Amino acid sequence: MIAINNHRSKLKVWSVELPNAPYSKPLACITKQNSRMVLEKIILVKGGSHSDVKKALQQWIDLYSESISDSLRFELYKNGKGNHVIKTDPKLDNERFYYLVNYIKYPEGIKYNVDVEGVTKGENSSNLNGKNLLIYIPKNDSEYDNVYAVTEENEHYKIDFGGKVKSVSDTKVFLPLEINGLESPEILKVSVSKSTIKTTESSNLKIEKRFRLISIIAMSVALLNLLIPVFTTDIEIFEKTTLFIGIGFGVWFLSDYIMLRFDLYYFKSLLIAIGYFGYGHYLCNYYRPEISDAIEATSLFPLSLLLVQWPTRRIYKAIFNREPEVEKHGKFADLVYSMILFFGLVLLPYLLYDYLK
Repeated sequence: MIAINNHRSKLKVWSVELPNAPYSKPLACITKQNSRMVLEKIILVKGGSHSDVKKALQQWIDLYSESISDSLRFELYKNGKGNHVIKTDPKLDNERFYYLVNYIKYPEGIKYNVDVEGVTKGENSSNLNGKNLLIYIPKNDSEYDNVYAVTEENEHYKIDFGGKVKSVSDTKVFLPLEINGLESPEILKVSVSKSTIKTTESSNLKIEKRFRLISIIAMSVALLNLLIPVFTTDIEIFEKTTLFIGIGFGVWFLSDYIMLRFDLYYFKSLLIAIGYFGYGHYLCNYYRPEISDAIEATSLFPLSLLLVQWPTRRIYKAIFNREPEVEKHGKFADLVYSMILFFGLVLLPYLLYDYLK
Protein backbone atom coordinates (compact mmCIF):
# COMPACT_ATOMS: atom_id res chain seq x y z
CA MET A 1 0.00 0.00 0.00
CA ILE A 2 1.25 3.49 -0.86
CA ALA A 3 0.38 6.68 1.01
CA ILE A 4 -0.70 9.43 -1.36
CA ASN A 5 -1.24 13.09 -0.60
CA ASN A 6 -4.12 14.85 -2.37
CA HIS A 7 -2.49 18.19 -3.21
CA ARG A 8 -5.73 19.87 -4.20
CA SER A 9 -6.36 20.94 -0.63
CA LYS A 10 -4.62 23.12 1.90
CA LEU A 11 -5.78 20.41 4.30
CA LYS A 12 -3.53 17.48 3.49
CA VAL A 13 -5.68 14.37 3.34
CA TRP A 14 -3.71 11.18 2.97
CA SER A 15 -5.08 8.12 1.32
CA VAL A 16 -4.15 4.51 0.78
CA GLU A 17 -4.13 3.21 -2.77
CA LEU A 18 -4.96 -0.47 -2.94
CA PRO A 19 -3.09 -2.53 -5.54
CA ASN A 20 -5.17 -3.35 -8.63
CA ALA A 21 -8.01 -1.11 -7.40
CA PRO A 22 -9.53 1.68 -9.53
CA TYR A 23 -9.94 4.02 -6.53
CA SER A 24 -8.20 5.22 -3.43
CA LYS A 25 -9.57 5.27 0.12
CA PRO A 26 -9.01 8.29 2.34
CA LEU A 27 -7.00 7.03 5.29
CA ALA A 28 -7.41 9.86 7.80
CA CYS A 29 -6.78 13.53 8.25
CA ILE A 30 -3.04 13.72 8.77
CA THR A 31 -0.49 16.49 8.39
CA LYS A 32 3.27 16.52 8.41
CA GLN A 33 4.83 18.42 11.30
CA ASN A 34 8.60 18.26 11.75
CA SER A 35 8.74 15.05 9.69
CA ARG A 36 6.16 13.36 11.93
CA MET A 37 2.65 12.25 11.05
CA VAL A 38 0.08 14.04 13.23
CA LEU A 39 -3.61 13.17 13.29
CA GLU A 40 -5.68 16.33 12.93
CA LYS A 41 -8.95 16.94 14.75
CA ILE A 42 -11.47 16.85 11.93
CA ILE A 43 -15.26 16.64 11.95
CA LEU A 44 -17.30 15.41 8.97
CA VAL A 45 -20.93 16.52 8.81
CA LYS A 46 -23.22 14.66 6.41
CA GLY A 47 -26.47 16.48 5.70
CA GLY A 48 -27.67 19.94 6.64
CA SER A 49 -27.39 23.20 4.74
CA HIS A 50 -24.21 25.24 4.75
CA SER A 51 -25.88 28.07 6.65
CA ASP A 52 -27.15 25.72 9.37
CA VAL A 53 -23.81 23.96 9.86
CA LYS A 54 -22.00 27.29 9.99
CA LYS A 55 -24.55 28.67 12.45
CA ALA A 56 -24.19 25.59 14.69
CA LEU A 57 -20.39 25.92 14.68
CA GLN A 58 -20.53 29.63 15.45
CA GLN A 59 -23.02 29.06 18.26
CA TRP A 60 -20.70 26.52 19.85
CA ILE A 61 -17.71 28.88 19.57
CA ASP A 62 -19.73 31.66 21.22
CA LEU A 63 -20.99 29.29 23.89
CA TYR A 64 -17.46 28.25 24.91
CA SER A 65 -15.72 31.56 24.22
CA GLU A 66 -15.03 32.07 27.93
CA SER A 67 -13.33 28.70 28.42
CA ILE A 68 -11.26 28.47 25.21
CA SER A 69 -8.44 30.67 24.02
CA ASP A 70 -9.37 33.59 21.77
CA SER A 71 -6.46 32.57 19.52
CA LEU A 72 -8.27 29.42 18.34
CA ARG A 73 -9.59 29.27 14.78
CA PHE A 74 -11.88 26.84 13.02
CA GLU A 75 -12.02 26.12 9.29
CA LEU A 76 -15.32 25.18 7.62
CA TYR A 77 -15.13 23.47 4.22
CA LYS A 78 -17.75 22.30 1.75
CA ASN A 79 -17.14 18.62 1.02
CA GLY A 80 -19.39 17.93 -1.91
CA LYS A 81 -23.16 18.31 -1.97
CA GLY A 82 -24.71 18.33 1.50
CA ASN A 83 -21.45 17.51 3.27
CA HIS A 84 -19.15 19.73 5.32
CA VAL A 85 -15.78 19.37 7.02
CA ILE A 86 -14.77 21.25 10.15
CA LYS A 87 -11.06 21.44 10.82
CA THR A 88 -10.60 22.45 14.45
CA ASP A 89 -7.64 24.28 15.90
CA PRO A 90 -4.85 21.87 16.91
CA LYS A 91 -4.78 23.47 20.37
CA LEU A 92 -8.40 22.47 21.09
CA ASP A 93 -8.37 19.76 23.76
CA ASN A 94 -10.26 16.50 23.29
CA GLU A 95 -12.84 17.27 25.97
CA ARG A 96 -14.08 20.28 24.05
CA PHE A 97 -13.66 18.44 20.75
CA TYR A 98 -16.17 15.87 22.07
CA TYR A 99 -18.49 18.71 23.12
CA LEU A 100 -18.27 20.15 19.61
CA VAL A 101 -19.10 16.84 17.91
CA ASN A 102 -22.13 16.49 20.17
CA TYR A 103 -23.25 20.09 19.65
CA ILE A 104 -23.05 19.88 15.86
CA LYS A 105 -25.34 16.85 16.12
CA TYR A 106 -27.75 18.55 18.56
CA PRO A 107 -27.48 22.34 18.09
CA GLU A 108 -29.84 24.72 19.87
CA GLY A 109 -32.51 26.31 17.71
CA ILE A 110 -31.52 24.45 14.52
CA LYS A 111 -33.62 21.65 13.09
CA TYR A 112 -31.78 19.37 10.72
CA ASN A 113 -30.90 15.70 10.34
CA VAL A 114 -27.16 15.13 10.15
CA ASP A 115 -24.62 12.39 10.78
CA VAL A 116 -21.52 13.66 12.56
CA GLU A 117 -18.17 11.90 12.88
CA GLY A 118 -14.79 13.15 14.02
CA VAL A 119 -11.21 11.91 14.18
CA THR A 120 -8.69 12.63 16.89
CA LYS A 121 -5.99 10.96 18.95
CA GLY A 122 -6.82 9.83 22.47
CA GLU A 123 -5.35 11.74 25.41
CA ASN A 124 -5.65 11.86 29.21
CA SER A 125 -7.24 8.40 29.40
CA SER A 126 -5.60 5.06 30.15
CA ASN A 127 -7.96 3.32 27.70
CA LEU A 128 -7.65 5.79 24.83
CA ASN A 129 -4.32 7.55 25.29
CA GLY A 130 -2.30 7.62 22.06
CA LYS A 131 -4.89 5.73 20.00
CA ASN A 132 -6.44 6.98 16.78
CA LEU A 133 -10.14 7.47 17.43
CA LEU A 134 -13.25 7.80 15.32
CA ILE A 135 -15.75 9.83 17.36
CA TYR A 136 -19.45 9.36 16.58
CA ILE A 137 -22.97 9.42 17.97
CA PRO A 138 -25.11 6.29 17.39
CA LYS A 139 -28.38 6.64 15.52
CA ASN A 140 -30.26 5.19 18.50
CA ASP A 141 -28.75 7.69 20.95
CA SER A 142 -31.30 8.81 23.54
CA GLU A 143 -29.07 10.49 26.14
CA TYR A 144 -27.78 13.44 24.08
CA ASP A 145 -24.89 14.23 26.47
CA ASN A 146 -22.10 11.90 25.39
CA VAL A 147 -20.12 10.67 22.40
CA TYR A 148 -18.79 7.26 21.39
CA ALA A 149 -15.31 6.34 20.21
CA VAL A 150 -14.06 3.40 18.17
CA THR A 151 -10.35 2.59 17.85
CA GLU A 152 -8.52 1.13 14.87
CA GLU A 153 -8.81 -2.23 16.66
CA ASN A 154 -12.60 -1.68 16.68
CA GLU A 155 -12.75 -1.32 20.44
CA HIS A 156 -15.75 0.77 21.47
CA TYR A 157 -16.03 3.29 24.30
CA LYS A 158 -18.69 5.61 25.61
CA ILE A 159 -17.42 9.01 26.75
CA ASP A 160 -19.82 10.98 28.91
CA PHE A 161 -19.44 14.66 29.71
CA GLY A 162 -18.57 13.93 33.31
CA GLY A 163 -15.23 12.62 32.07
CA LYS A 164 -15.97 8.89 32.42
CA VAL A 165 -14.80 6.49 29.70
CA LYS A 166 -16.65 3.17 29.63
CA SER A 167 -16.07 0.15 27.40
CA VAL A 168 -19.21 -0.78 25.43
CA SER A 169 -20.33 -3.11 22.67
CA ASP A 170 -21.26 -1.69 19.28
CA THR A 171 -21.11 -2.60 15.60
CA LYS A 172 -19.47 0.63 14.42
CA VAL A 173 -16.33 -0.07 12.39
CA PHE A 174 -13.32 2.23 12.32
CA LEU A 175 -13.21 3.57 8.77
CA PRO A 176 -11.48 6.56 7.24
CA LEU A 177 -13.53 9.72 6.78
CA GLU A 178 -14.63 10.26 3.19
CA ILE A 179 -13.05 13.63 2.51
CA ASN A 180 -12.51 14.99 -0.98
CA GLY A 181 -10.17 17.76 -2.06
CA LEU A 182 -10.87 20.81 0.10
CA GLU A 183 -10.41 24.43 -0.88
CA SER A 184 -11.28 27.95 0.28
CA PRO A 185 -12.33 27.40 3.89
CA GLU A 186 -14.42 29.85 5.88
CA ILE A 187 -12.49 30.88 8.97
CA LEU A 188 -14.44 31.20 12.22
CA LYS A 189 -12.68 32.66 15.24
CA VAL A 190 -13.45 33.06 18.91
CA SER A 191 -15.04 36.41 19.65
CA VAL A 192 -16.78 37.89 22.64
CA SER A 193 -20.46 38.19 21.77
CA LYS A 194 -22.92 40.57 23.40
CA SER A 195 -24.56 37.71 25.24
CA THR A 196 -21.17 36.63 26.54
CA ILE A 197 -20.47 40.17 27.74
CA LYS A 198 -23.81 40.28 29.57
CA THR A 199 -23.13 36.87 31.10
CA THR A 200 -19.65 37.98 32.19
CA GLU A 201 -21.00 41.20 33.72
CA SER A 202 -23.66 39.23 35.59
CA SER A 203 -21.04 36.74 36.79
CA ASN A 204 -18.75 39.55 37.96
CA LEU A 205 -21.61 41.13 39.91
CA LYS A 206 -22.37 37.82 41.64
CA ILE A 207 -18.69 37.36 42.51
CA GLU A 208 -18.50 40.91 43.89
CA LYS A 209 -21.57 40.40 46.10
CA ARG A 210 -20.36 37.00 47.27
CA PHE A 211 -16.87 38.32 48.04
CA ARG A 212 -18.21 41.27 50.00
CA LEU A 213 -20.63 39.13 52.02
CA ILE A 214 -18.18 36.33 52.86
CA SER A 215 -15.31 38.69 53.68
CA ILE A 216 -17.50 40.74 56.06
CA ILE A 217 -18.75 37.59 57.80
CA ALA A 218 -15.25 36.05 58.02
CA MET A 219 -13.58 39.17 59.40
CA SER A 220 -16.43 39.69 61.87
CA VAL A 221 -15.98 36.13 63.13
CA ALA A 222 -12.23 36.71 63.46
CA LEU A 223 -12.85 39.82 65.57
CA LEU A 224 -15.47 38.11 67.73
CA ASN A 225 -12.98 35.31 68.27
CA LEU A 226 -10.83 37.76 70.26
CA LEU A 227 -13.59 37.95 72.87
CA ILE A 228 -13.45 34.24 73.71
CA PRO A 229 -10.57 34.58 76.23
CA VAL A 230 -12.65 37.23 78.03
CA PHE A 231 -15.46 34.74 78.74
CA THR A 232 -13.48 31.55 79.33
CA THR A 233 -10.11 30.53 80.69
CA ASP A 234 -10.10 27.33 78.63
CA ILE A 235 -7.39 28.12 76.09
CA GLU A 236 -8.21 24.98 74.07
CA ILE A 237 -11.54 26.46 73.02
CA PHE A 238 -9.77 29.59 71.79
CA GLU A 239 -7.20 27.49 69.90
CA LYS A 240 -9.91 25.44 68.18
CA THR A 241 -11.96 28.47 67.09
CA THR A 242 -8.82 30.17 65.76
CA LEU A 243 -7.83 27.00 63.94
CA PHE A 244 -11.25 26.67 62.28
CA ILE A 245 -11.18 30.32 61.16
CA GLY A 246 -7.85 29.77 59.38
CA ILE A 247 -9.13 26.61 57.73
CA GLY A 248 -12.32 28.48 56.76
CA PHE A 249 -10.40 31.22 54.94
CA GLY A 250 -8.35 28.60 53.08
CA VAL A 251 -11.37 26.52 52.07
CA TRP A 252 -13.13 29.67 50.87
CA PHE A 253 -10.26 30.54 48.53
CA LEU A 254 -9.91 26.94 47.38
CA SER A 255 -13.60 26.41 46.58
CA ASP A 256 -14.20 29.82 45.01
CA TYR A 257 -11.51 29.25 42.37
CA ILE A 258 -13.48 31.17 39.71
CA MET A 259 -13.18 34.30 41.85
CA LEU A 260 -9.40 33.92 41.89
CA ARG A 261 -9.28 34.10 38.08
CA PHE A 262 -9.87 37.84 38.42
CA ASP A 263 -6.80 39.81 39.47
CA LEU A 264 -8.92 42.27 41.46
CA TYR A 265 -10.36 39.57 43.74
CA TYR A 266 -7.12 37.62 43.85
CA PHE A 267 -5.21 40.58 45.29
CA LYS A 268 -8.06 41.44 47.65
CA SER A 269 -7.95 37.83 48.84
CA LEU A 270 -4.17 38.08 49.15
CA LEU A 271 -4.54 41.14 51.41
CA ILE A 272 -7.02 39.24 53.58
CA ALA A 273 -4.62 36.27 53.76
CA ILE A 274 -1.70 38.52 54.77
CA GLY A 275 -3.92 40.19 57.38
CA TYR A 276 -4.95 36.83 58.79
CA PHE A 277 -1.32 35.71 59.00
CA GLY A 278 -0.58 38.85 61.03
CA TYR A 279 -3.63 38.07 63.15
CA GLY A 280 -2.34 34.56 63.96
CA HIS A 281 1.19 35.81 64.58
CA TYR A 282 -0.13 38.41 67.04
CA LEU A 283 -2.22 35.86 68.96
CA CYS A 284 0.70 33.44 69.27
CA ASN A 285 2.98 36.15 70.65
CA TYR A 286 0.35 37.65 72.96
CA TYR A 287 -0.79 34.36 74.51
CA ARG A 288 2.51 32.52 74.41
CA PRO A 289 3.29 30.03 75.94
CA GLU A 290 -0.33 29.06 76.66
CA ILE A 291 -1.31 28.88 72.98
CA SER A 292 0.02 26.21 70.60
CA ASP A 293 2.50 27.01 67.83
CA ALA A 294 0.11 25.19 65.46
CA ILE A 295 -2.05 28.33 65.42
CA GLU A 296 0.70 30.33 63.78
CA ALA A 297 1.24 27.58 61.20
CA THR A 298 -2.51 27.46 60.57
CA SER A 299 -2.58 31.20 59.99
CA LEU A 300 -0.43 30.51 56.92
CA PHE A 301 -3.14 28.32 55.30
CA PRO A 302 -4.87 30.95 53.12
CA LEU A 303 -1.63 32.80 52.26
CA SER A 304 0.22 29.64 51.29
CA LEU A 305 -2.67 28.51 49.07
CA LEU A 306 -2.78 31.80 47.18
CA LEU A 307 0.98 31.88 46.65
CA VAL A 308 0.84 28.39 45.14
CA GLN A 309 -2.31 29.05 43.09
CA TRP A 310 -0.92 32.08 41.22
CA PRO A 311 1.94 30.41 39.27
CA THR A 312 0.28 26.97 39.10
CA ARG A 313 -2.81 28.33 37.34
CA ARG A 314 -0.68 30.16 34.77
CA ILE A 315 1.45 27.10 34.06
CA TYR A 316 -1.72 25.02 33.64
CA LYS A 317 -3.19 27.53 31.16
CA ALA A 318 0.05 27.64 29.18
CA ILE A 319 0.11 23.83 28.87
CA PHE A 320 -3.59 23.02 28.35
CA ASN A 321 -4.83 26.29 26.86
CA ARG A 322 -7.81 26.48 29.24
CA GLU A 323 -8.74 27.33 32.80
CA PRO A 324 -8.31 24.61 35.43
CA GLU A 325 -11.34 23.24 37.26
CA VAL A 326 -10.93 22.42 40.94
CA GLU A 327 -14.08 20.32 41.42
CA LYS A 328 -13.79 18.62 38.01
CA HIS A 329 -14.10 14.82 38.13
CA GLY A 330 -12.44 12.47 35.66
CA LYS A 331 -9.89 14.95 34.21
CA PHE A 332 -6.42 13.89 35.32
CA ALA A 333 -4.85 17.32 34.78
CA ASP A 334 -7.54 18.94 36.96
CA LEU A 335 -6.97 16.30 39.62
CA VAL A 336 -3.24 17.06 39.68
CA TYR A 337 -3.98 20.79 39.84
CA SER A 338 -6.37 20.26 42.76
CA MET A 339 -3.80 18.13 44.59
CA ILE A 340 -1.17 20.86 44.21
CA LEU A 341 -3.57 23.42 45.69
CA PHE A 342 -4.40 21.03 48.53
CA PHE A 343 -0.69 20.69 49.22
CA GLY A 344 -0.43 24.49 49.29
CA LEU A 345 -3.36 24.74 51.68
CA VAL A 346 -2.64 21.96 54.18
CA LEU A 347 0.97 20.75 54.02
CA LEU A 348 3.11 23.65 52.81
CA PRO A 349 2.21 25.97 55.76
CA TYR A 350 3.69 23.50 58.27
CA LEU A 351 6.83 23.03 56.13
CA LEU A 352 7.28 26.80 55.88
CA TYR A 353 6.67 27.28 59.59
CA ASP A 354 9.21 24.61 60.54
CA TYR A 355 11.73 26.16 58.15
CA LEU A 356 11.23 29.71 59.41
CA LYS A 357 10.94 28.76 63.07
